[in-house]
Amino acid sequence: MIRTRVAFLIPSLIAHGAERQLCELVRGMDKRRFEVHVVVFYGPEAHGENHLWGETEGIPESTWHCLHKRRGGAGYLTALPRLLALLRRIQPDVLHGYMDANLPALLLGRLLGRPVAWGIRRTSSDVSLLDGRSRWLLRISARLSRFTDLIIFNSEAGQASHQAMGMRGPRMLVIPNGFDVIRFAPALPSGLEQRRAWNLSAEAPLIGIVGRLEPVKDHPTFLRAAARIVQDWPEARFVCVGSGPSAYSETLKRQAESLGLRDSVLWPGACTDMPAVYNALTVLALSSTDEGFPNVLGEAMACGIPCVSTRAGDSERLVGDPEAVVDPGDDQALAAAISRLLGEPPASRTEKGMAQRARMCSEFSTEILVRRTEAALASLRRVPSTRPFPAGA
Repeated sequence: MIRTRVAFLIPSLIAHGAERQLCELVRGMDKRRFEVHVVVFYGPEAHGENHLWGETEGIPESTWHCLHKRRGGAGYLTALPRLLALLRRIQPDVLHGYMDANLPALLLGRLLGRPVAWGIRRTSSDVSLLDGRSRWLLRISARLSRFTDLIIFNSEAGQASHQAMGMRGPRMLVIPNGFDVIRFAPALPSGLEQRRAWNLSAEAPLIGIVGRLEPVKDHPTFLRAAARIVQDWPEARFVCVGSGPSAYSETLKRQAESLGLRDSVLWPGACTDMPAVYNALTVLALSSTDEGFPNVLGEAMACGIPCVSTRAGDSERLVGDPEAVVDPGDDQALAAAISRLLGEPPASRTEKGMAQRARMCSEFSTEILVRRTEAALASLRRVPSTRPFPAGA
């Protein structure tokens, strides 16, 4: 059997959702049909300890390359020639870019005469929330999208918003994120152990938010909702799992204290044992203003944990419960949806959680993600480009 040689290009292996999804995809791909190479622009030194390079060692039959690119645009002056030389050695049948590596993938794919797939991992529904660099990249990507061979979005909301911005690939499809339903599964003992590590009782209602401490995750709305919830549930506790810039983290902690939540909110930072974190929760909340296909919702639901979310990206599609989805920025509605779940008998919450887990297993497992992606990439194998690269690009 002739294998399809795929080269994935991704900026970094920082421990975020898109990077974890790529690791799971590579892990699950059928190596009898695919020879897999992953080229990472930035090395582990760029992210301290918050990276996934250690996990790559446990992914069999895959080759991982690192360019150790320097920060800033000038770093491309040396990184791109090295990348071109590497790709000439690999001779991939397909190039698959992820996020900021999409444009380099298109450039080098056209130079090598190989088909190019883009991976779009966010919605970007409100361009005003992006920094200048991100807005510029979006405009350029929209103009050059017609020269790709395939664009894969991880959410229907992402496809719709990018089309509204002018993205017009010759072939575009949605492949939702996939979740490891073996690793992320109900496990009460590990959840109780995590609660003990946080000095919490087994009975206290625990509402968690999981995500980077950055404005798009809208922790202020979550904290305002928490202040409303403790009025009716004074024994409730809240945990903000994730790390972020120290200045912004301190701002959030000051807000929590001003809301009277100093003794009610935990800030453990980034956690490595996420299945234990999810299993410790009574409810998981997502307050983001912009998402693609939120991994935290899928992982929590695979653990049987009920979720409440804002209408960001494909959250509403993923949660599947209209009463558990609210508008972004509406802390009153977020608090009401969480309180509604807290007021249900534990058996009812468990039943809801297990129904959500069943959906994850049948519709959003890693296996489904892998098979859909494999079929899409195999269809591109050694398709010569018929679209000339634009002059001056």
